Amino acid sequence: MKIVLVNKFYYRRAGAEAYLLDLEALLIAAGHEVAIFATNHPETLPSKWSGYFVDAPSFNTRAGIIEDARTVAHMIWSRSAAKAFRRLLNDFQPDIIHLHNIYHHLSPSLLPVARRAGIPVVQTIHDYKWVCPNYTLWTNHEQCERCHVYRYWNAVRYRCVQGSRSASFAAVLEMSIHRALQVYERDVARFITPSAFVRDLLIRWGKEGTRIIHLPNAVDLSRIPPSSLHAGNGVVFVGRMEEWKGVRVVLAVAESAPDISFRFVGGGPLEAELRQRAAELGLSNVTFLGVQPREVVYQEMQNARVVVVPSLGKDPFPTTALEAGALGKVVVGSRAGGIPEIVRDQETGILVPPGDVAALLDAIRRLEDDAALAMRYGAAAEQHVRALVDPVAHRTRLLALYEAVILEQQIKKQKIRPAF
Repeated sequence: MKIVLVNKFYYRRAGAEAYLLDLEALLIAAGHEVAIFATNHPETLPSKWSGYFVDAPSFNTRAGIIEDARTVAHMIWSRSAAKAFRRLLNDFQPDIIHLHNIYHHLSPSLLPVARRAGIPVVQTIHDYKWVCPNYTLWTNHEQCERCHVYRYWNAVRYRCVQGSRSASFAAVLEMSIHRALQVYERDVARFITPSAFVRDLLIRWGKEGTRIIHLPNAVDLSRIPPSSLHAGNGVVFVGRMEEWKGVRVVLAVAESAPDISFRFVGGGPLEAELRQRAAELGLSNVTFLGVQPREVVYQEMQNARVVVVPSLGKDPFPTTALEAGALGKVVVGSRAGGIPEIVRDQETGILVPPGDVAALLDAIRRLEDDAALAMRYGAAAEQHVRALVDPVAHRTRLLALYEAVILEQQIKKQKIRPAF
């Protein structure tokens, strides 16, 4: 099968990109031909398809009225992305297109190109951008569903995007136009959600349930080291340092537990603030490691007693929890979003209310004081997660979905073929 994978970034940036890279390797290993379509970025990985990649404007800076208008026009409908994508499809002649995150940088301008070429499309929904202007259902320090259903004007009222009314208005304009055109609904054959939670939420927001398939993301288990034979010590947080990920909660726990070591792996908008606060408080039990290669991340997880996933928002299906479980490490996570589908409370880990510092500290202390319990939960986590994200099983189900939508497309073509 010839497959095009499309994502705005082609480097290991977050969970969507981690899955994309693992999926590419998984499909190639089974003998399929895979092409990539993405944007150019300083961290973009080498690819033989990079000649088709497109430049995208920066969405985090203002450059004057004219340039800002061009940026908004690009995020609504990118003619340059559509042109490059058409060239890739003409040259590669794929059987199917699998979209991931295309918002802003590539835009749904790709979808009519696929439709005119007669190539079916599926899309994995990695976040909430299909229904939420700022991707996260989190604003003003709390979970938020004010835009339900399609009341996007609330994003401008509450400055949900970058804390800016103008940026929020641009996102609302983008989503309103896409909603009016029904571009995703018209041209995507199936939507895939990594967690049942996300599928249920999309249906609750008015999306057509018969076209939304729950399929947990695969993890390339060949890259995961064997499970640790020791309980480890201390706590590790791995992820992007932003408010809704609960990273401030972890630092608050560290303040109350000077006898437990806390290690933070990752970067993000709160990194400087957290480093400064830890230094001001003289927290000798806290270490910031910054962004690290995957091998170092796995080593840090293995050496820890507990991996924390303390998301405050509706985290769709966090990769950190999956990788920790596959490593045989116990996770203490929030009872929010798709996390309970990864962490079985009191069986493979411990779930706590989002933002509850006392409950998070109590769970960590339980595991720090009981190495046998931590190892028992970790062993159960390894069994559960490796079955949940099994790459071969995932590939089998995904290829079956590909084949189903290709068949649907062929039947559709036959029905509209002129009788003469």
